[in-house]
Amino acid sequence: MSKKTEISFEQALTELEQIAENLERGQLTLEESIKSYERGMELRTLCQSILAEAEGKIEYLSKSGNGETQKKTASPKSETSSRAATPPADDDELF
Repeated sequence: MSKKTEISFEQALTELEQIAENLERGQLTLEESIKSYERGMELRTLCQSILAEAEGKIEYLSKSGNGETQKKTASPKSETSSRAATPPADDDELF
């Protein structure tokens, strides 16, 4: 998703809140409402993706072989690799 790098989580959330307010007021035309809804769904997907990444980082930081919390620098996974159920052992590849 290219918009992911163009907008931060906070910006997406603020825009999403504005869209929700506009839709709730009911003063948009049907076409404007549909466009706003579509943009809101894009922002929702973006926010969920960012939150999932953050959750994965937290999980990765919280787990270690001996049960102690470890802090490592995680690097992004390639687009083709899938998300592992457990944190990588020696490889810091995470996202």
